[in-house]
Amino acid sequence: MIAHGSKEVTTMFLLKAITLVSLLNANCDVAAIEIAKRPLIVMVANASDERSRGLMRRRVLSPFDGMIFAYDSPRHVRLWMQDTPLPLDMLFFDGNGRLVSLHRNAVPLDQAPIDGGSNVQYVVELQAGGHPDILAEPNILELNACNGILVDEQLRNKTRRPIP
Repeated sequence: MIAHGSKEVTTMFLLKAITLVSLLNANCDVAAIEIAKRPLIVMVANASDERSRGLMRRRVLSPFDGMIFAYDSPRHVRLWMQDTPLPLDMLFFDGNGRLVSLHRNAVPLDQAPIDGGSNVQYVVELQAGGHPDILAEPNILELNACNGILVDEQLRNKTRRPIP
């Protein structure tokens, strides 16, 4: 993580925040994001009913890497695993794309709340254990594209092993 206060770093965070907010306004179904400079293709849940449903009842994520939950403003976020048969890693980010908290290996079907903390605007859910490189340094979230050509191209070129 960058620890100095240069104008370039501040500008970078602002641009990322502006771009991420576009998830809420673009009727985005799929997005290309990066966490720790690792590209991911995720489904987007930006409406209340989509966030409530999340990854419930899904047994596989492929060809996607996971799901991003986008809220219109920062808030205290609690999630659960009700009706979700896949173990998940949950990454909670603020409006600038900086990590607020991380919950590893959420237990499938568990109804206990998972507290992501305050000031959360984005949550990324990934298959548990499937991205150890990201979890080692998940400091910055960046949106690269919403629907469109870049996402389609990345999905076509993606070579993924099936998720059990």
